[in-house]
Amino acid sequence: MNAPDPDRSRPADADAPPAPASGRPAGGTRRPGKSARNPVFVILGAIVVGALVAGGIAFAMGVFDDSGSVGGSNIGEGERLTENAFTKSVAGDCLDWPAGNPGQPVDVPCEQKHRFEVAGAIDTALIPGAEFGEDALWPGAERFATIRDEQCPVMVDQYLDGRLDPQGRFAVGMMYPSQAQWDKGARQLRCGVQENGADGAPVQFSGRVADQNQSYVWPEGTCVGIDTETRAPTGFAVNCAEPHAFQTTGIVDLSVRFGDRMSNKPWPPTGAQNSYLGSICPVQAERFVGGRKPLDATTLNVQWSVLSEPSWLAGSRKVVCYLGLPDKRGGFATLVGDAKGGALLINGRAPVAPPEAPPGRALPTPVPLPPGIAPNPDEAPAPAG
Repeated sequence: MNAPDPDRSRPADADAPPAPASGRPAGGTRRPGKSARNPVFVILGAIVVGALVAGGIAFAMGVFDDSGSVGGSNIGEGERLTENAFTKSVAGDCLDWPAGNPGQPVDVPCEQKHRFEVAGAIDTALIPGAEFGEDALWPGAERFATIRDEQCPVMVDQYLDGRLDPQGRFAVGMMYPSQAQWDKGARQLRCGVQENGADGAPVQFSGRVADQNQSYVWPEGTCVGIDTETRAPTGFAVNCAEPHAFQTTGIVDLSVRFGDRMSNKPWPPTGAQNSYLGSICPVQAERFVGGRKPLDATTLNVQWSVLSEPSWLAGSRKVVCYLGLPDKRGGFATLVGDAKGGALLINGRAPVAPPEAPPGRALPTPVPLPPGIAPNPDEAPAPAG
């Protein structure tokens, strides 16, 4: 990728930080205004979310608590399982439960908040061997995870008609019985879709997955956390007073320009998305912080995400504009404070606004994103200053 201009505006401790050489494509541009630098775009790919494993598949989770207090009738040694929302669930059902207690599932309308959308049941009789027999030992979480990886992706793909965004916020999951419930005869397995929180546990969401935007977006003003060791975004919102990687300035719906999910219009190439967002995000950023001078005073870059073709074909249409800055060691600089509030720190130091410069400069080196991101060599002129 192009080397950054050594005269670019930067925080006091940043000395022309290079963007990482490895990775997947990210997107954006510098704010309009001051100082020249080399033009380069990057594409926001999948944000690293610690709760997801390779292939974007969530960890399988036990549906019953280990105490056996749910799903069983308390009748002593002859205790047997009774039906509940999980055992009765079929494809298209949406299940919810109290936070941290999947042993109390309830079937709710999918328009309401829920934690799991059922794609289908696994027929354990078709799994080779006798590991699901009446006297079989509990397979264990690792074995259940293997079964999930073998069985659930195909089932979810069929359920969603191939429209699970591989870079989106939803992941394939599986519900299975705890050891206590297994010992009482539970053998049910359900594949489905869930959204994981920062702790790896499923969080509530509303609506059917197939009917909504799946790409990562956050409301205007959201600060997204940073992994202080890797300097990569965590993908989860934090208080802006806490260390974070970037702050959003708003959401853009690409369907306005390129067609909604029902239009069957082809994926707009990255260059077309960049051209469109380059006319929106800088203006949006200025409006967010209160004008060009306050934006210049932050010294932050204006960035945006774009959609990959698989994400577009899955039906995702929304992207996010945000403010951030590269770190000279790679990844993001650590921000503390609200960019809108004037108390911003960048890597522990207050930003120093750059001197005035003529308008029409080139776009800067944008903020790098997590591992798997590569620069896009496309160039474009800066907005008129």
